[in-house]
Amino acid sequence: MENNGLWKRFTRGDKEALTLIFGAYFDELYSFGLTLTRSPEIVEDSMQDMFFRLWKNRNHLGEITQVRCYLFKALRHHIYDNLQWKNRFVVCENPPENLSEIEFSREDFMVSEQLNRETAEKLATLLNTLTNSQREAIYLRYYKSLDFKEIADIMSISVQSVRNAIHRGLLALREL
Repeated sequence: MENNGLWKRFTRGDKEALTLIFGAYFDELYSFGLTLTRSPEIVEDSMQDMFFRLWKNRNHLGEITQVRCYLFKALRHHIYDNLQWKNRFVVCENPPENLSEIEFSREDFMVSEQLNRETAEKLATLLNTLTNSQREAIYLRYYKSLDFKEIADIMSISVQSVRNAIHRGLLALREL
């Protein structure tokens, strides 16, 4: 069944549809969550909270045409909320500048066996020099194959800002 039909079943109270949506998007959502925070616990908590709230508020959800994008955006908001909530109660002597900083690991680039370890390490190092918005936009565009409009919706910025972030990020990579 297509995801939009599954979504309609879910909003009508079909628990099996929720289970199928969860199963269909779990891996992608989890991977995306780990690009936003290094903590698997925060990603797992955020995903659980997101799906619980979706179920609880299913009657108030409108028609969603892009289920994947909707879930990415919702998870992004839940992770940021959880990070802010945790920061209220944790005292750090040397807090990092941005807890939601996206980092690329070597594994992100092991798409083909032709890409050797040294090249992957260099690429990960270069990508980690970009700004957070540039890294997130590049990740969503090239690793999740989302279009500019979908990325803009997820990041809550304009399509032009997404284009600019990707363009500037690629320019910076070329210079390095």
